[in-house]
Amino acid sequence: ALLHKRSPLMMAVTLEQIRRARSLSLAEDLRMERDMVHHCFHLRPGAASETVEGIRALAVDKDHAPRWNPVHIADVTPTMVEAFFASPWSAAAHPLATLR
Repeated sequence: ALLHKRSPLMMAVTLEQIRRARSLSLAEDLRMERDMVHHCFHLRPGAASETVEGIRALAVDKDHAPRWNPVHIADVTPTMVEAFFASPWSAAAHPLATLR
């Protein structure tokens, strides 16, 4: 029942994150997570962000009725998930580039 309240897109992104992290070093994993955090706020315009929508539903309007996009897990596409893993920075310019 709890999973039905969560963002279908972000559940799919989290599953992919777990799958990818299995083969990464700690530094690589932290860089991947930094990329994902960036995309949680910048991938789609502010009001369309799943993160912003969750905050709105729980903390701002307190209606506990987030309007997820997409609404159903079956409507999440691989392209939507993949976008969270594309680094917005080059390898040299990444904020965590010096981690080894």
